[in-house]
Amino acid sequence: MKQISIINLLAAFSTAAAGAALTAQGNCGETEQRVCYGVDSGVSQDVNLDDVQYAADYLRYLGTSNKGLDAMWKMPAAVGNCDEWQLPVDYPGTVLSLAKHIVPRYAAYVLYTDIADAIDGGETASAAQKKQALLGGCGVHGGMVGVKTNSSNPAYNTDEYKKTKAKPTGLLVKIVKNNNQ
Repeated sequence: MKQISIINLLAAFSTAAAGAALTAQGNCGETEQRVCYGVDSGVSQDVNLDDVQYAADYLRYLGTSNKGLDAMWKMPAAVGNCDEWQLPVDYPGTVLSLAKHIVPRYAAYVLYTDIADAIDGGETASAAQKKQALLGGCGVHGGMVGVKTNSSNPAYNTDEYKKTKAKPTGLLVKIVKNNNQ
């Protein structure tokens, strides 16, 4: 009888531990909530605001000058691996723009323009929208925020996009100091 109780206890504990481990890997320890470095956590990055705006403008350019899937940043599914990749911004100055996959169970394909909007709020952003973005909310400190997308955007509803089985969610954009300038 005691042996069965101990086995049940061990089984319950290992199930709880496995659930906790899977939860941690599921979101990679970060959420889509905006975090400003040196303010909310971490160390201020001391980035140049013009360079942050340039990164947003460059990503927006990539999104508007390309068509179909080429207008999107693509993060492949990589279960258990919360990759963080440098975004393709030429001549970034003081800024290193990164994309982090926080739900690696599925591929995340997100429009470059949506990433740009997460950085600066958008080309026609209101003051409140700018304040929610990294540039207006975090300034020289840099930070990270989840990329918000509009799933009803036609780009996310094409046959080409649907064939990828990707989702327009689960992606953070980070603005940090470029130490290689």
